[in-house]
Amino acid sequence: MTERTAPKLGKFSNTVTLEVDVPAKAEGVLYALGAFSGGLTCYVQNGVLCYEYNLFEIQRTQIKAKERLPVGKAAIEVESKRVSSGRNSPMDVSLKVNGQVVAQGRVPVIASLSFTSNECLDIGSDLGSPVSRDYYDRAPFPFNGVISTTSIACPAGSPAGDR
Repeated sequence: MTERTAPKLGKFSNTVTLEVDVPAKAEGVLYALGAFSGGLTCYVQNGVLCYEYNLFEIQRTQIKAKERLPVGKAAIEVESKRVSSGRNSPMDVSLKVNGQVVAQGRVPVIASLSFTSNECLDIGSDLGSPVSRDYYDRAPFPFNGVISTTSIACPAGSPAGDR
C-alpha cells in the first residue's frame, strides 16, 4: 500500500495490533512505512521486539524491549500517542506483548509531512529501501514467523484513519 494511501502512522495517534505466531529464533520486520531516508518500522531482532522512528536520517529514535518475545501465539501492540496538536509534536510510543508494556519511549519530533513519495506500508517485510540500519544488510528482512492479522486503530476523527 503506498504511503499516500496508508494510515498516517508517523503523524497521528494510532494503535497497530498484530496477531503473530512467534518462532523460537524470531527475526524480521512486522511492518514498515517509508524508507532509509525517513520512515518507521517495527521488527524483531534476535527475538527482541524493536521499533524505530527515522526522522529523515536526522534523528533515529529506537525503542527496544529488554526481553525476548515468548514463543507461540502473541498479540503485539504498538501504541503511538501524539503529545500535542502542534506541528512536529513529540509522540509517545509503547510496545506491548499480550497486553503488557515491554518498552516505551518518546519520539522527540515527528514528521509534519509524508516520509516519502514512492515507498509503501509493508507488512511482514520491508520491501523497499530499509527504514532501519539494524537490518539494512538483511533487507527485506522478512518475518520468519506467521502474522495472522494486522489492524490499525485510529482515534475517531483522526486524519490518520481517513485513508
